Amino acid sequence: MPKTGVTAVTGVFRPLVRYTAAQCRRSSPRAMRLRHLEIFHAVMRTGSLSRAAELLFISQPAASKVLAHAERDLGFKLFTRAHGRLLPTREAQLLHAETVHLFANLENVRQLARNLRRHPEGHLRIGCLPSLGLSLIPQAVREFRQRCPGVSLEIETRHGDELQGLVMSRELDIAVVFDPAPRPGVTSSALGQAEVVYLGPASNAPPHGPVQLAALDDQHWIGIGNSDPLGGLIAQAFRDLGLEERTPMIEARTYYVAAALAECGVGYALVDHFTAQFSQRASGEELLIRPLEPALSVGVAAIYADGAASSHAHDTLLAILGSQFEAALPGRPE
Repeated sequence: MPKTGVTAVTGVFRPLVRYTAAQCRRSSPRAMRLRHLEIFHAVMRTGSLSRAAELLFISQPAASKVLAHAERDLGFKLFTRAHGRLLPTREAQLLHAETVHLFANLENVRQLARNLRRHPEGHLRIGCLPSLGLSLIPQAVREFRQRCPGVSLEIETRHGDELQGLVMSRELDIAVVFDPAPRPGVTSSALGQAEVVYLGPASNAPPHGPVQLAALDDQHWIGIGNSDPLGGLIAQAFRDLGLEERTPMIEARTYYVAAALAECGVGYALVDHFTAQFSQRASGEELLIRPLEPALSVGVAAIYADGAASSHAHDTLLAILGSQFEAALPGRPE
């Protein structure tokens, strides 16, 4: 049988070396398997191989074996031993930063699967701004439950940018936000305009009629930050009046904190009417709500991912949000 090989340019014949599949596997690093990731993540969480084994309902020798296989496949060490403890290497710390997100997403998938199993008619994940979570959303959810009692719901409150990101990553089915910036992969359905109003003690505002924006004292102004759509709208309104120097004495990053400060007599806040009405009811009508002059309003929209599978539940919720928003619009105070 002729020999198999190659002849180099020097004229020296070199036979080809044949490797078995097992030898090839041992000689080159491989990607981590899910079981490897589970053991690694458990050890990073617990700091101990024995506790990691308990967490995964396996024996310590089995956990040790899987971890050794993971290190062999990766081609580098994940842990070192010092004084009987496992210490993560730099590589392990870098991996852990990613596995935290991976297992959080995996748990979300498992939770979604459990919800779908328990509620075969459907499951919707809803996001909203904190300012809408105590006003518009509860009313919409009540009507939705009456019309779609077999559909389970998951509700999350976040800031606007976070909600848009969660919709883009399809971690939320629908979110309700103020004036969403156009983003690729996201559809926006306008619900209407929310009026921006004065909310504060009666001592800082006339008993009747609108509050003149130019006449407000910024020494008592509780702002919400210009990065927020509503905050940016107010800042632009002051610029339009030639009052660029107007800045709040206190800045609160959430509308309800601003409203709570106003209730305590710290100052006044300029917020959407949903926040204002809820805060006024909660305070026992001690807070005064007044329209602004010039009038200001911020757009409110329901957003969802492009190409998201349409369903009866999804379409019903969108319709309810629109009708509930319209029903919640106040008459302009005199």
